[in-house]
Amino acid sequence: MKHTIRGKYMLLISGLLGFMILVICLANSLYLERYYIYERTKDMVETYEEIDTILQSGNLLEEGTSLRVMRLLEKANISALIGSTEQDVAFQFGYENQLEQQMRDLAYGKGGETAKLVKRTDSYVILRQNDEKLQTNYILFFGFFSDGCICFLRSSLPSIRESVMISTRFAWLIGLVVILISIVVVSLISRRISGPIVRLSQIADRMAHLDFSVRYEEEREDEIGLLGTSMNYMAGELERRIGELRRANAQLRMDIEEKVQIDEMRKEFISNVSHELKTPIALIQGYAEGLLEGVGDDPESTAYYCEVIVDEAVKMNQLVRKLLTLNQIESGLNSVEPVDFDLIPVINGVLHSFNLLLQQKEIAVEFDAEKKLPVRADEFMLEEVVRNYISNAINHIGGERRIAIYTEQDTDHVKVSVYNTGQPIPGSEMDNIWQKFYKVDKARTRAYGGSGIGLSIVKAVMDSHGGSCGVCNMDDGVCFWFELRRLELPAVIPAFGLSVSRGISNE
Repeated sequence: MKHTIRGKYMLLISGLLGFMILVICLANSLYLERYYIYERTKDMVETYEEIDTILQSGNLLEEGTSLRVMRLLEKANISALIGSTEQDVAFQFGYENQLEQQMRDLAYGKGGETAKLVKRTDSYVILRQNDEKLQTNYILFFGFFSDGCICFLRSSLPSIRESVMISTRFAWLIGLVVILISIVVVSLISRRISGPIVRLSQIADRMAHLDFSVRYEEEREDEIGLLGTSMNYMAGELERRIGELRRANAQLRMDIEEKVQIDEMRKEFISNVSHELKTPIALIQGYAEGLLEGVGDDPESTAYYCEVIVDEAVKMNQLVRKLLTLNQIESGLNSVEPVDFDLIPVINGVLHSFNLLLQQKEIAVEFDAEKKLPVRADEFMLEEVVRNYISNAINHIGGERRIAIYTEQDTDHVKVSVYNTGQPIPGSEMDNIWQKFYKVDKARTRAYGGSGIGLSIVKAVMDSHGGSCGVCNMDDGVCFWFELRRLELPAVIPAFGLSVSRGISNE
């Protein structure tokens, strides 16, 4: 409590009031008696001067003059004895015998030991006397008026010390009451002052914990209201700036992660390319060195060596071509040029290019070529997708050695599925087959010259078209599919031969 503004206000004001009351009590004890005597002395001098003024314009024997003097003495609470040279006593007010006796005693020097000089002038003398019999203090005034009359004034002093003690006790009592009332009032005022400051402190604490939704809602026109408005503005600015910083950090984190992924992909790409090219280069080098050293002297051995070299060179050429195609698609260099066409003739054209290979491997193909499948896409890229799917189905054929191509379409999309009998793909490999250079059965892939890039090209083409692709295992085989947005073609559809006249080479 003492460390809060409210507590400090209460302690400060209470201490200040206590100090002021202490000063008042000390002043009462030390100076009240002197001050009271000073005031009574001053009153007696003023009374003396006013009587002297009255006597200059009249005589005490006159009723009007004496009445004016009596009123003046009554008002000042002063007893008086005024005499002249012509008569013993001209005027007396209050305590007649006592005043006369006291004046005679002073005149003859009696009681002087109990009298103390207060003030002396050429016209008068003021004494303070303590009457031990009556236990009373007096202020005695002895002087002469302008007309030569003797003036003796007396004013009794009450018990000054007792009055001072009473006044001091009263001051302490009033002071304690004032302190208690002040504590209550200061508590209420300080609560009103410190309350908004406490709320501002709480707002600052929440802002320190990055909660910038809090606002100071009181409407004030003083400094606290100005501070609240400034804190609201600061909270809004901090929320906006930190939001921008977070977004920048998130973007930076994404950029760093992307850079790391690119570096990893680059390392993986170099490693995979090196691995894929290592075997054909080694074979070409080995067989070429054999030819140079004359290992195959007969024409048949020489022809065999040359066939191996050519075959491996063709595989490297296909690998490099596919890598270039994939790189162009992924980097955006090979931009999509969509046209409206029928996909059925494209599929027929690809099957026609594989016709010889299908016959050699005794593969049966099922495909309904009488349908129409209008799409809007890059025709050359989509033919590459169909070619990779059919090539993949031929290379992984098994069981009944059958390939089936199905087409579906609804209001918005068309879907093409390529099914082949054979071994299913393990579930753990489903998501990996779309990666570059990934091979489920590396020995089998090597046997037919696969590079593991064909499905990556399919995925890149579908992403560039905003389509989708996937794979699923069937009871006796595997089915690959891709899906594109549907297009309503006009009544005239390009002839079958148009889509196969471009002479796509076999893989």
